[in-house]
Amino acid sequence: MELYSKEKIHFIIGCIKMKNKIDFYLKKGQIVKDKTVMPLAKRYLDKAKNNLVTMKILFDLNNKEERELFEIPRDYDPNEWVVITGYYAMYASALALLAKIGFRSKNHTATLLVLEESFVKKRLLNEKDLLLIKNAHFQKEEIEKLSDARHKREIAQYSITKETTKNIAEKIKKDAYDFVNKVELILA
Repeated sequence: MELYSKEKIHFIIGCIKMKNKIDFYLKKGQIVKDKTVMPLAKRYLDKAKNNLVTMKILFDLNNKEERELFEIPRDYDPNEWVVITGYYAMYASALALLAKIGFRSKNHTATLLVLEESFVKKRLLNEKDLLLIKNAHFQKEEIEKLSDARHKREIAQYSITKETTKNIAEKIKKDAYDFVNKVELILA
């Protein structure tokens, strides 16, 4: 007779591992229980919304009319910064959620762990929502790598890099709005 299914056992082991990881970041001071941060949740959300505005302004610089209006050089590519500001909009929203439950974070990985433990497992965020910010974090890092590599590549390769960056920017833009809106609903 089986007391627990294999899925249940894997879930329990996953919870223990996650708790250990959170404890690791707590001990390092990368995540801190701090009830005084709770009233700041709205400010973090406001910062996220400000980042969305910046992201939109940068994204709009892809339009020919905007480039001409602001005399932007033709070879300027705003898309890596669209990705970065989109990620930080989601991250500031994540910090708003942590503030709501009395946590301060200095580490992006720790933030994701506490989000998953405190919001996904309690069904306030679904796994798809958490995946949005995880993907954005990954893509932001990829764009930074692309940016460094772009300087070392030949001109013929730039168009591929720029197109890839633009595709990621378009996805991040949508994901950032979705995530910030979801957090706003949770905080309301």
